[in-house]
Amino acid sequence: MAELIKIRGSVFIGGMLYLPPIQDSSGMIYEYQGDAREFTPYAVNTGRCRVEQEVVIDFVKQRINSFSDTGVTVLKMTAPDGLVEYKQGKASTDGIRIEDEVWSGDTVSLTMRASVSNPLRSDAPTVDYSLQINAHKDGTVQVKGSHDGFPCYEFYKQVDFGDFQLLYAHDFRKTADTPASMAGDMEYHFEA
Repeated sequence: MAELIKIRGSVFIGGMLYLPPIQDSSGMIYEYQGDAREFTPYAVNTGRCRVEQEVVIDFVKQRINSFSDTGVTVLKMTAPDGLVEYKQGKASTDGIRIEDEVWSGDTVSLTMRASVSNPLRSDAPTVDYSLQINAHKDGTVQVKGSHDGFPCYEFYKQVDFGDFQLLYAHDFRKTADTPASMAGDMEYHFEA
């Protein structure tokens, strides 16, 4: 029987240091920094995620501990004359939360949710996900979730400090999603 089950999720811009540049009518070029990493459960606290969320389910104490963070957003702006300027900001963690916690014998159900916006653009759509989780004392976990198409999403499970096991991953590079897919409803749905 498991004493602890950890669910770790993160949202990141994979495989690139900068997103493709955007040029406005004045010739100014804007480039948002990516996370320059691939899928791994070990990127937490490295500054290489847009959103991080971790939930530790303690079956001994019958309580949940949670952690959330956001990465620093960096915007590189290149003027037509070649002058480069950088802006940076850190999004609030207010939109990263745990809801609907219910304990029932050897099972707990909860919802992990995130809705986080770009701190440098007030008009930008939020990056969103929602996971309904049922975790059992025998170490099994069922997840039903939804998320936007951009950027990358990864969710892992760890039982009693053992190895992390991948529950689900989404790679925008394989689905050809762009930052525009963050607008509107969450278009990807999965069960694991």
